[in-house]
Amino acid sequence: MIAIGQRAAGDDGVGPAVLDALRAQGTGEGVDLCEVNEPSALLPLLEDARRVILVDAALGGGGGVGTVHVLAEETLDVRDIAPISTHGLTVGQVLGLARALAPDKVCRDISIVAVSVERPACLAYGLSPEALAAVPRAAEAVRNLVAGAS
Repeated sequence: MIAIGQRAAGDDGVGPAVLDALRAQGTGEGVDLCEVNEPSALLPLLEDARRVILVDAALGGGGGVGTVHVLAEETLDVRDIAPISTHGLTVGQVLGLARALAPDKVCRDISIVAVSVERPACLAYGLSPEALAAVPRAAEAVRNLVAGAS
């Protein structure tokens, strides 16, 4: 599982908060937990993995702030949901780039757990009440995906 987000950017830190919850509660045997600050840092982590679950904050998607969405990689471009990017590349763009650069090495089984948030307006530590309430639901979605992969 790879959490994406900036801990100092308000609700953009929801991915790392889910990672913290999973570290505290456990995910099962054989699950590596990683954290990156922005999507381009995913590139080396996508190669030679059997399964990848990404957790990120996103804008849109319906259901309001704090809604947890479980997405397949191929639906990223057709859903009304956009991962937050502080450096210009979205998760979908990075996945496409990874597949172009190393088509035979990039994991074929990638799922995304996205939490709908408001666009961060400024430097802020801590999550909004809605994003904080979504952390246990997002962690459960990750555990369900892991269990389904067994």
